[in-house]
Amino acid sequence: MTGSELEQAIARLIDDANIQTENAKAAYEKAVLRAKYDAVERRAYRSCALAQELAELRAEYDTLVLRIQKDLDESIAALRAEEEIVGGGSGGEDAPYHVDYRLPMRERYIEVKNYYLGIEDAAQALDELRQDSVAKDYLGNYYNYLLQLLMMIQV
Repeated sequence: MTGSELEQAIARLIDDANIQTENAKAAYEKAVLRAKYDAVERRAYRSCALAQELAELRAEYDTLVLRIQKDLDESIAALRAEEEIVGGGSGGEDAPYHVDYRLPMRERYIEVKNYYLGIEDAAQALDELRQDSVAKDYLGNYYNYLLQLLMMIQV
């Protein structure tokens, strides 16, 4: 699994968790309205019983949201651990710079940019970057920014 595929898988997990959370919130809000409506029918809207029922509904909702978050965290950790075991995580054996797919894209860009700017011959740096297949995968869209930067420096 490449770094971009890993990020896409994580994004899908986050989207699924957000949908589950939205569904839980909608169910909670519906239950609250039902409890309030029932209390009005029983003429007990300002009673302690309604307050207790609403507190229980909120506790159930909070517990469900925490479980969704915990499941998401565990799924993301498992994906990243699997990626490291398979070899794509912090690998980058072919790269002359440190490769860590857990880093945010901005930090990845800075790491690779600093490596290539450290090469004294701008033409050589540009040629090496063009041949660097790890950088293309590792940087995603940021690869083109670095390529343009090195082309501007070379001129």
